[in-house]
Formats: sequence, structure tokens, C-alpha cells
Amino acid sequence: MSPVVPDIGVDVPEISQVAFVVEDIEDGMDRFGALLGVGPWQLYRFEPPALHDTTFRGEDHDYSMILALATVGDTMIELIEPLEGPSLYTEHLEEHGEGLHHVACFAFEDPPAVVEAFEENGMPVVQSGVFEETPYWYFDTADDLNGVIFETADNVDALPDPDRTYPD
Repeated sequence: MSPVVPDIGVDVPEISQVAFVVEDIEDGMDRFGALLGVGPWQLYRFEPPALHDTTFRGEDHDYSMILALATVGDTMIELIEPLEGPSLYTEHLEEHGEGLHHVACFAFEDPPAVVEAFEENGMPVVQSGVFEETPYWYFDTADDLNGVIFETADNVDALPDPDRTYPD
């Protein structure tokens, strides 16, 4: 019998993003482009000082990554290549290899209230940070969501222009 999953009272208005961890960002973009026609990609380097106030497994912790973002229909596809420091992404690569990492909703009216609801129901933030002016939170949902992490963020519209696009 499966453990009882709490009804945390959060209704997800949309799945804004589906994200995959990859070993090499350009290889990942090439594969998703060739097989599924995904692209063009917007690339961002998430590293200090633009990336700040980062936590990992409940402690202040530095890490960095490069992200590639593309849109398919109304859904953002994200590829993540970890760069430095232990993170949920390095854990995923070590334990599972490349693959589906998380789904996200960026359409909540009150993201801090969502964070509170998850934490109050035993699904704490396992990684967080702020990129420029955009805070994000990953929750400990893998056991209840078949290995998938759930993420939300606030102020996503404040993301700066990408570092580059691919293909150029």
C-alpha cells in the first residue's frame, strides 16, 4: 500500500516548464533540436554574483549552472548543465544520469504562500536561490512524484536578456 500523500491545498494552474539535466548543454540542445525540433534556445549562466542567496539541502551553499530555455507551445523546455558545486543537478546526474529532473509552475499568484504550503506539509525546499531579481524554490517531492522535483519561482518576468542564443 502506498503512503498517504497530503493534500496541501495547492492547485497548479499550469505546468510552465519541463526540465532535464544534461551532461553537456550544446549536445542536449542539438539532440532536442534534431529529434523534436525544439529551439531556438536562450542560454543563461547562473553563477555569482547574478546568482545569490543559494541554498542546498537546508544550508547556504554555492553552486552554478548553465541553462538553455526554449518554448514548445505554451511550455518552456529547460536543459540544465551543472557547472560548479554540489546541487540537485549533480545529484541527479550521479544517481540517474541525464533525464527528466523537474516540472515547474510560474503562474501562482502568491509563490511565497506556495512555498509555505509545501513546507508545512513535510515537503521542504531542497534547493533555492535568486537569479538577479527572480527567486526560485525546489521542493522535496521526488518520493511522491515518481522521482520528479517540483519548482516554483517569483518575478520570472524580471529575467534579463539571455547571455546568447543557440543556434546563433
